[in-house]
Amino acid sequence: MAPPAGRVVLERLKETVSLLPKRRQHLPGHPGWYRKLCVKLSDPDWSPGPGLISLQMRVTPKLMGLTWDGFPLHYSDRHGWGYLVPGRRDNLELPGGSDEPICPYRVIESVYREHCERRGKEQPECLEIPLSEDFMLTDGGLWQMVEELSCLEPLDNGIEEETGARRSKQKKTEEDSLDPEGSPSESQPTYHHGNGPYNDVNIPGCWFFKLPHKDGNANNVGSPFAKDFLSKMEDGTLQAGPGGTNATRALEINKMISFWRNAQKRISSQQVVWLKKGELPRTVSRNPDFDEEGQYGAILPQVITAGTVTRRAVEPTWLTASNARRDRVGSELKAMIQVPPGYHLVGADVDSQELWIAAILGEANFARMHGCTAFGWMTLQGKKSQGTDLHSRTAAAVEISREHAKVFNYGRIYGAGRPFAERLLMQFNHRLSQPQAAEKARQMYAVTKGVRRYRLSEEGEWLVKELQIPVEREEDGSVSLLDVRKIQRLASRNSAHSKWEVVGKRVWAGGTESEMFNKLENIAHSDTPRTPVLGCRISRALEPSVVKDEFITSRVNWVVQSSAVDYLHLMLVCMRWLFEEFDIDGRFCISIHDEVRYLVRSEDRYRAALALQITNLLTRSMFASKLGMQDLPQSVAFFSAVDIDQCLRKEVNMDCATPSNPTGMERRYGIPQGEALDIYQIIEITKGSLAKGK
Repeated sequence: MAPPAGRVVLERLKETVSLLPKRRQHLPGHPGWYRKLCVKLSDPDWSPGPGLISLQMRVTPKLMGLTWDGFPLHYSDRHGWGYLVPGRRDNLELPGGSDEPICPYRVIESVYREHCERRGKEQPECLEIPLSEDFMLTDGGLWQMVEELSCLEPLDNGIEEETGARRSKQKKTEEDSLDPEGSPSESQPTYHHGNGPYNDVNIPGCWFFKLPHKDGNANNVGSPFAKDFLSKMEDGTLQAGPGGTNATRALEINKMISFWRNAQKRISSQQVVWLKKGELPRTVSRNPDFDEEGQYGAILPQVITAGTVTRRAVEPTWLTASNARRDRVGSELKAMIQVPPGYHLVGADVDSQELWIAAILGEANFARMHGCTAFGWMTLQGKKSQGTDLHSRTAAAVEISREHAKVFNYGRIYGAGRPFAERLLMQFNHRLSQPQAAEKARQMYAVTKGVRRYRLSEEGEWLVKELQIPVEREEDGSVSLLDVRKIQRLASRNSAHSKWEVVGKRVWAGGTESEMFNKLENIAHSDTPRTPVLGCRISRALEPSVVKDEFITSRVNWVVQSSAVDYLHLMLVCMRWLFEEFDIDGRFCISIHDEVRYLVRSEDRYRAALALQITNLLTRSMFASKLGMQDLPQSVAFFSAVDIDQCLRKEVNMDCATPSNPTGMERRYGIPQGEALDIYQIIEITKGSLAKGK
């Protein structure tokens, strides 16, 4: 008798159990990028739908519809994050009748067209007519675009190996068609210039351009949410696309928490010492403002006092903490350092410390008079309000902002060359092409640093005399590079000697800072480089006898920054002497590069401020004297202001209101604004005396 039909069907169904996966799959039938966003059923915190979205995921910029100047972002394994520029027509037909998903380039064109309309920009003619509404980027269209673009990226975990192998083969073919260095091939848009195109990223209908990297275009961008792109979010270059994704708010939150995300571990790991009431000074415990229930203590900064070659202090939290910003969570960090009752913080920033040190070195090298070089005169007499200070003049010369010029000026003084300036220009303004950035950098360095000239060696002078070679000399006897090459060429032609050493010394000439750079390089190239004031030697590992002409940028930088450390040491010694000599109750609290802060008993705060002004006068006088100048301009003799405050903040009138401290310092902590006193106000209060009771 035959078994019932139902039993037969059931037995057949049992046989199919071998076709099931050994482990239960997570959301089978869904794309890999979507499965990563969903919690697994086995997780106790399971909830339906995608909930694991974070800024570290590659799909997040696409879900947010992020655009760079209106172009949607895209990730390439080889080139990192970049963006797609529509309008390409030479790769719409995929080779071999590929069945891979086609990029929705028409949607990308519409996105950029809408961006142009919002910004009032002229639309490129190469883009086709607007799409029908069926293809517009609605919420559904956004997910479809994410799906299709994600399929164009390499697949994870070995899924669809055959398709991956075919793509690898195609990628290899494309790489073979590139130049040896992987440089962009000829196809490129006429209406957009940037870091690219890189046509080995073969997205149909689009060119791929890399996002600019702060360390140069050869580097790949790992995340468009990195802190280096915060300024681009603020100026609208990097923004979220239209739609109901709340992406703009997500960008704002990312920017808001950027400081705290980077600093929270360092802040939490601070070494705090809490003090009992009996351990506190009587000045604190008997003060009317003393809180019996409050906690009083101190943080021990983990400072490495000479942590760099230049002897600068190194500490990861307090020496790098930013100033309070209204849109940064936790940026009021420094203001949380508050004095106990009965004490004040007294301190000051040394005005243009390193600029002045560099300028006076150049003046000592030129005529030993304050302000005798253009650079020195701008440092002494230049005014920001009149546009005559160094940063304003540099900004006007190359048509950039003053803030950007400030970065260039300090970088140049520290020995950075033209490649640094080019990279920085393109970082500040990503719309600049490489030739434009190179021209601006060349112009800036010609105006400031000057041009290279050469003083001939004894051999060079002998060759000029013997061969009667006509050369054009400056007042200092230097010749141009063209003349040097002419001497070498004629010497080789008229002599069997293989190589002549015709150059004795290289110098800078014709720039506002030429004399300063000549002095810095003289010190850096000397047999035993020393700071000109306290005579501190450079590390033996960097002396010319060991490294020859290598690391010249670091050695030039060392001259200025190590001299600034001399400045700090002189100030600390002088302040300690004055505190002891005139019985000022205070102690050194912290120095943040060119800024010093002292914890001083409240009744002595004005005398401490006067001591700080006298210290600055004596320190600058020491510098001038050591460099052979027996006078000092009043404009640099004293601090422009000495800050007297009850907390650690950049300016005494900052309320330090932030998202985590919305009501500010005065309302929340009862700390009023401090005082910023110039030398005249301090003399009026103290009667010009450090003695007690006057």
